Amino acid sequence: MSSLTVRQAAAGDFDALLRLLDQMDESMYRGRAVADEGDLRALYEAIVADPDQRLFLAEDGGRLVGSAHLMVLRHFDRSLSRSAVVEGVIVARDHRRGGVGAALMRAAAEAARAVGCYKLDLTSNMARKGAHRFYSRLGWKRSHYGYSLEL
Repeated sequence: MSSLTVRQAAAGDFDALLRLLDQMDESMYRGRAVADEGDLRALYEAIVADPDQRLFLAEDGGRLVGSAHLMVLRHFDRSLSRSAVVEGVIVARDHRRGGVGAALMRAAAEAARAVGCYKLDLTSNMARKGAHRFYSRLGWKRSHYGYSLEL
């Protein structure tokens, strides 16, 4: 990688991000409807404008090669605590195992820390053993049982 940078998404990044989404492995979620591009654009614009969400983009030499979506959650409890969740981590096929994912996860952790989150969570399908090794190498710990209810 010549010049990897990580930054937050801006209005003009939609088309490049849409192309990157095509490389996301969603084989475990077959049968879900594909969203209309107009609906995707509306969601993208809402995420970019939402102060409790960050869409991080990794670029190498000006080319979009990865993304990660951070969502800050405000808990209704006496401590007014916040936590965050990372979803939708995508790295372009030709840039995997090159530090892009690690850079995206660092950016997500730094952003969560900066807004006072006490923890950062993610979920990963049990079948994704390589992803589990990746997260473990970055210092993530398995701490909970996760459950999913298909709707």
